Amino acid sequence: MPNIAVPAELRDLLDAKVASLTTLSADGSPHATLVWFGYNRDLDRFQLSVSADRVKAQNLIARPRVSLLIFDPADQFRYIDVRGNASAIPDERLAWADAYITPKYDVDVRAFPGADTRLVVTIEPVTIYAHDGAG
Repeated sequence: MPNIAVPAELRDLLDAKVASLTTLSADGSPHATLVWFGYNRDLDRFQLSVSADRVKAQNLIARPRVSLLIFDPADQFRYIDVRGNASAIPDERLAWADAYITPKYDVDVRAFPGADTRLVVTIEPVTIYAHDGAG
């Protein structure tokens, strides 16, 4: 059975500031981009706030298979790679961004382009690959 839990020794990575989101382009090629993310402990899910007009949003809506790679900048061999299926819903009144992005990053997404079309992306893990250091 695939592992869909973040190991205890890597849970500190849930507070990392950036992750790499890989989506699938129309031709099947990978599209990787750095993203801010939140970990919703109530849902036990990784979530993102993205503008609907971005390529990553369009890709994951059309082809929901994604990978979210979160690594430790102090040790490149400590990482979690969440592979799963993404779903997106409108972030009404930016409630999710206000609850997760603003406190973590000390920003208001209203200051960014596309604030009126923000989506909450939730990744439903199929498997989580984890590695806790070299060796």
